[in-house]
Amino acid sequence: MKLSSENIKAFLGVLFMSVASLTWGQACSDESACNYQPDAGLYCLETEVVQVHEEGDLAGMTTYRIYFLTDTATDLVSAVFGDSEFPLSVTTTTAFYQDALGAASPNAINPILFGTFPNLEFDSWVTIGIDQVPNASNGEGSVELVSDEAQPWSVTFEQGEDVVINSSVGGAWFSTNNQSNGLPDAAGRVLLGQFTTDGELGGSLNISVFPEGQLGGSGELVSYAVGEVCACTYPQTYYVDNDGDGYGTDAVVLCDPGAGYATEGGDCNDNTALAYPGNPLDIIGDGIDGDCDGAETCYRDVDNDGFRLADSVDVVGSPFNLDCAEFGEAYFYQPIDCDDLNPELTVPDEDGNCQVDPPSAAELCADPGACNYNAQALPEEDNCEYVTCQGCSNAGACNFDPSALIQTELVCEYLSCAGCSDPLATNYNPEVIISNESVCVYSGLLAIAPVTLHFEGNAGPAMTYTNEVYALLPPNAIRLKRIIGIKGGPVTLNIQPFGSFYQSETCDVWQPLDMSVTTEVDGVEFTNLDCLSDSWFTIGGAVGTGPELTPFGFDPAALSTMEDFDSEQLVAEGDSIGWEILGDTGGEPSDFCEELSNRPGCANAVRVARVTMALGESFSFQAGLTYTVAGAGERSVTGFDITDDTSTVSDSGGGGEADSDDAVISDGVSNNIYGCTDSGACNYDSGANVDSGDCDYASCSGCTYSDATNFDGSASQDDGTCEFSIVSNCPFDTTGDGLVGTADLVDFLAAYDSSCPE
Repeated sequence: MKLSSENIKAFLGVLFMSVASLTWGQACSDESACNYQPDAGLYCLETEVVQVHEEGDLAGMTTYRIYFLTDTATDLVSAVFGDSEFPLSVTTTTAFYQDALGAASPNAINPILFGTFPNLEFDSWVTIGIDQVPNASNGEGSVELVSDEAQPWSVTFEQGEDVVINSSVGGAWFSTNNQSNGLPDAAGRVLLGQFTTDGELGGSLNISVFPEGQLGGSGELVSYAVGEVCACTYPQTYYVDNDGDGYGTDAVVLCDPGAGYATEGGDCNDNTALAYPGNPLDIIGDGIDGDCDGAETCYRDVDNDGFRLADSVDVVGSPFNLDCAEFGEAYFYQPIDCDDLNPELTVPDEDGNCQVDPPSAAELCADPGACNYNAQALPEEDNCEYVTCQGCSNAGACNFDPSALIQTELVCEYLSCAGCSDPLATNYNPEVIISNESVCVYSGLLAIAPVTLHFEGNAGPAMTYTNEVYALLPPNAIRLKRIIGIKGGPVTLNIQPFGSFYQSETCDVWQPLDMSVTTEVDGVEFTNLDCLSDSWFTIGGAVGTGPELTPFGFDPAALSTMEDFDSEQLVAEGDSIGWEILGDTGGEPSDFCEELSNRPGCANAVRVARVTMALGESFSFQAGLTYTVAGAGERSVTGFDITDDTSTVSDSGGGGEADSDDAVISDGVSNNIYGCTDSGACNYDSGANVDSGDCDYASCSGCTYSDATNFDGSASQDDGTCEFSIVSNCPFDTTGDGLVGTADLVDFLAAYDSSCPE
């Protein structure tokens, strides 16, 4: 008897799912939905929050339960498994809570104990259907756990670590199909585990399910990202909200509004956060309709002498002129009148009595609206100025000053706090107040990794620090080729103060490829710690590794004695200085997020230098970058082609600068990496996170199982045509792969409790 690979898949009924927050039924297949999935399957996972702990021993933790959502009431879940082909993981960014009375499964949990040991109720465990001692009268049975001897996942899980099953033998937790554990509850769910942690939950699960309880029924492979919602979500109406007060103006229909949009409309003034419908803090007399009722509330100035009433209750509405400039109206910053029925009586004396003609000893200012107004001034005195007390009246401006005596928009400025708010840009700044997309840059920048200090000299010279400099490349860049500066040109290479960089006497090289970090003393080999702190240049290299570099514009032999390293030190205009890769490989961007503290763009970075300096000193690093773009030749910061590829004219930047005093997460580059994201395609790119739309499914298909009679060694994607012989000298190896592992266990579960043919 021969079985094809399609027969084997149908027999196993395996589904590959991811931990997610999902709802009943299949994934969203509605093309009009925001989360439409063209390959939506019949099943989903649901992550339910059981309890958020706010007090006691578990304060700060959250208890989750993960459920498998079936398609019919008779679907049967038999196992959750993992191996090297289908890795399984349930992870947290911290650790899982494991109660001293609990175990890796709920087989022995008795709810009677919860009253005495309340934390036991929130123990972390894995299961199939049950959350306590199985009820035999309901057909329930114990959950069984199996693991590779070399990967005892259930033991490490009980120690609070992640559940990880990815060895060749694999592991699983399961219940046999003569038990009711795997049948869905009234809500169509099968419980797979409970997890308590103060971290972020993630991972992926592989579930063996038999549709409608039919053993041998076929399943399908489906994957969801953590947190992805299964039920359809649809575009909603949002409103453009420029001032960030939660109310907007123009209505737009969006899936994910992001910043700059509000769920409520009706804003009467979208240039200031002081105005929005129903604002309970509408400021009297500020000249702004703060509650959007069509009228500004002003102070009274009955005699219209520029002095207002002190009583905030006796106010007047200004429905036609919102700037409180009509007759009888006054702003809040105008001085208080001591007699509002007589325009000649404005200022009280020291006893509180109004004065008609206050004395004046000098030329003063009698205008209450002026910055230098003096209550003792004579009416005819006009030595007034109106500049020093002006303040910006627009709350949406960078220099908004509600305390200024004279409120005006004439002094408002909107540049100092503006910046790029597009996370896909290399200069994205999450701290900007005013979004200015025109300043966004989508080319490379430089980033300096957090400092490493040397106090005792155990890993380098004492009282120094070491930084590494990285180039953050655009999403479409596939290789950094050169670091460059041109004399008199728009691109600059300027590294200061170069003469202060530490240069090891025992390991003085300009590129790390030439380093030998060991030294021999009396026949014994030691690590040269001093060498590890040497300053050097590279393009993607590290100590003892990296591509061979070609210098231009400087002599590497004299590098350590150069006081300056600057393109302006060159002789002729147009001459260049820098270094480039010798050859066609090297300089490919990598993930340096750990080194760069997860700053934006860290996943597409290339190391370009290491610098060591004395504590208390700082340096700056400015450079032009030339990088290769997939299908488009080379690009650089200069704005014109500086490479041998004369067919390509660069239209995008690539340079940047970084300062050791500012080596923090302030700007970045998009993490978008384009490629085929379908793992079932021949040209699948595991490093891509945005699908490029060019997945190929034909060129590499064939039978990929080496034990099949029609095995195709040139194929990388199985097309379901494999044929197997059931004759084997290893009777427990049901899949015929030469290994008794989890896949064989799933085979066994599929056939468990079924009658053998006569």
